[in-house]
Amino acid sequence: MQIHTVMNKQRKLNFYPEKRKDTKTGQLKTKNVPIYLFFSFDGKRFQYYTGQRIDLSKWDEENQQVKRNNINSDGRTATEINSELNKVRVYVEEIHKQYTVNKKNLTIEKLKYELNDRLYPKDDASQETFFGLFQKFIDTEKVTWRLNTVKRVTNSMNHLRKYKSGLTFDDIDETFFKKFTEYSIRTNGHKNATILKQIKNTKLFMNWATRNGYTTSTAYKDAKIKLTGVNKPNNVIFLTWTELMHLYKLKISKKYLEQVRDVFCFGCFTGLRYSDVYNLKRSNIKKDVIEITTIKTSDALKIELNDYSRAILKKYKDYDFQDNKCLPVISNQKMNDYLKELGQLAKLNEKEPIITWQGANRIEKTFFKWELLTTHVGRKTFVSNALFFNIPAEVIMAWTGHKDHKTMENYYKIIGTQKQREMSKFNI
Repeated sequence: MQIHTVMNKQRKLNFYPEKRKDTKTGQLKTKNVPIYLFFSFDGKRFQYYTGQRIDLSKWDEENQQVKRNNINSDGRTATEINSELNKVRVYVEEIHKQYTVNKKNLTIEKLKYELNDRLYPKDDASQETFFGLFQKFIDTEKVTWRLNTVKRVTNSMNHLRKYKSGLTFDDIDETFFKKFTEYSIRTNGHKNATILKQIKNTKLFMNWATRNGYTTSTAYKDAKIKLTGVNKPNNVIFLTWTELMHLYKLKISKKYLEQVRDVFCFGCFTGLRYSDVYNLKRSNIKKDVIEITTIKTSDALKIELNDYSRAILKKYKDYDFQDNKCLPVISNQKMNDYLKELGQLAKLNEKEPIITWQGANRIEKTFFKWELLTTHVGRKTFVSNALFFNIPAEVIMAWTGHKDHKTMENYYKIIGTQKQREMSKFNI
């Protein structure tokens, strides 16, 4: 079977394996890379991951397909992969033709929705199929979930569907989870921590299905999956007080980076999560105290201002932000990108080892601190420095909303190391 590029004056359709360089080595990734569809139509450009993967050396660029007599790392043959690619092509052409004939405007969003619906049709929940009920579970519970939780559980469902589209409740046992773990490592390159979350989300659904009488299968409850390293905490990434003061006082010529710095430092001086800084309104500031109900946990917190958090709020007091917000907070994704640029500018070049596990393989990589900066580092910086200043844990927990000392244990360990490092400065 050959998959030819479809072209006319208004549209162009082809397939290509992703060509992306490894961010650490700078080398082109050549093994088990995703195959994408590219479809341009009516002045629009649509890119879509087909769910298929192949080594670059096994791809036939001219004929837009996997070379004959090849298999991918998941054991799928060239015939199977090419058949799936052809299915995607046919569906895209059918959808475009349908909208064109009916003189309807086909948007990128509509095309993606229609294509997903054909490739991964939602099962009729009334037939009590596994994925139909999984979707019903999500739709039922999402009213009480945060958006990120909805996305994570939906992703878990989609990974299960790609692994085996005809799953039944009786399939979910210890053997299934072991095979799913092997597949997730081999095909998706997932780390153990990610796989464990997917297994937990699956069990969460199975518990719901059991409670609601959709299944009597209990084999999943006895499944014991041991994944190395998932319960071993990684390094806590935070800024020392010296690093924080350097960043806070840094002269920055680019306005967007200056604002990102101010917002990040505000989190470092208050312990607020990004979501709470984003939603912080001027009405939340009362008599030098932040009074806020947190987005994630709905905790009612009172956080006293200090000189630094007070100065940042004062800097923006005359700005007219939407919804009477206090600070110029951008999206989390953009802010995380800019934080790395900011960290480079501030020369936060201390090296930090990060350890992950993939199956039984221990993977240790070393990063510059600026590479690891995210909005959540602000909260970690607040807790770490508060402990360093010998502020009682109970007081810190009252500010941050932590419920017990277990979440503080990782901080206690690094504070000892930090104090030793700081004391060594006297040895001159």
